Amino acid sequence: MADSVVQAILDATRDPHVRESMLLGSRLESSWNPNAVGDNGTSFGPFQIHLPAHPGVTAAQAQDPAWATRYMLSAYQRGAAAQPESLWRSNPEQAAEQAAVAAEAPAASYYSGRGAESVHAAWRATVGALGGHAPADGAPPGGGSPGAPGTAQTAGLFDFGIGGLISALAVPLTLIAQPFTEIATLLTWWWTNRMKVAFIAVGVVFFIIGLVFFAKDNL
Repeated sequence: MADSVVQAILDATRDPHVRESMLLGSRLESSWNPNAVGDNGTSFGPFQIHLPAHPGVTAAQAQDPAWATRYMLSAYQRGAAAQPESLWRSNPEQAAEQAAVAAEAPAASYYSGRGAESVHAAWRATVGALGGHAPADGAPPGGGSPGAPGTAQTAGLFDFGIGGLISALAVPLTLIAQPFTEIATLLTWWWTNRMKVAFIAVGVVFFIIGLVFFAKDNL
């Protein structure tokens, strides 16, 4: 059954980034099981299409590998295109994971929700599938016996690569820089509009003085 999902994805697109993203996403969502059912009987198929969010889709359609792949293709194309080419070169696993997150919209990223080791294992299965060696049904991602870790279970933090490190540092640096950026924007606006601000300030002062004299004359 896994082969039918892999083949459907390979038949649907020749874009390597989209292939990697769809293979990784469907592996994480269903282990390439077209008959998978999740979310208390509301999500179906290799991509776990959530029927309440897709009222025009039936369970049978979601469990048809070819149909489900065509249905999800545009979302994965957008997700893959949104990842920088530099990330695809430096850390294709992370690029594919982020593309899958964009397409599937899970509650949390797969690294956070499933754990890095699960993503590493699914990525190994993806690479194997692209090499023409899709894992057999029932085999855990990345090899090994059911319930036992695959060979990539020894993978560590550095598997994220330079691209992952840069991405991890970018968020806190952006948060630190944000207040300074806002201050610089405010100062730029003030300098550009300083004459207008001065005229408004003078006008406000004269208005207040006028109110004072008006109140004094009428007391």
